Amino acid sequence: MDAIELIKKDHRRVEALFARFKGGGGLTGLVRRVTGSVPPRQRNSAVESICRELDVHTRIEEEILYPAARITEDADVQKLVEESLREHARVKEHVVWLRQHPAEQHPADQDVDDRMGALEQDVQHHVSEEENDMLPRLEQLLSEVVRGALGRRMQARKKELGATRAAPARATARKRRTTTARKATARKTARRARKTVARQTSRRKKAHAR
Repeated sequence: MDAIELIKKDHRRVEALFARFKGGGGLTGLVRRVTGSVPPRQRNSAVESICRELDVHTRIEEEILYPAARITEDADVQKLVEESLREHARVKEHVVWLRQHPAEQHPADQDVDDRMGALEQDVQHHVSEEENDMLPRLEQLLSEVVRGALGRRMQARKKELGATRAAPARATARKRRTTTARKATARKTARRARKTVARQTSRRKKAHAR
């Protein structure tokens, strides 16, 4: 895939995830946003996916696309790369904060909503600058062959980064399932114990009454 098309595809994916965080598209999404009834699980899933996508996206841009852009020695592109790196730094700060304040642990936390709003604004600004300024210029400066080669490298790197993050994510999911199962078992055990105590107490009372 052409590097520029890959970047744009990533942008659309993240935009869709922001919409999912806010309840999704269409009339259903609008109603959920107005009534504040977006399911906590959907919000949490969207936040996790956004953080993961932005992690990978910023990495492939910084490791592959921007170095290729610098090689062009185009003055305008150099300035745009520097600005993009500053924007990446702000995005990373938001991602770190969101990971330290999981949406599932703060389902109605206004701070999470505010942070997601700020992140979305920063991402929108970054996307606008890239798609209106940097990417069209790179399309002029880099040949189709070069863009294709960059795209293949970026796709390969995305797969590597995705695999690297998948293992910890699976481990976390297993840990959550185990914790949930243990809590459920503990609740069942407690209920049984209470019933046993209640039966024994009832028997003693009956025996005493006789």
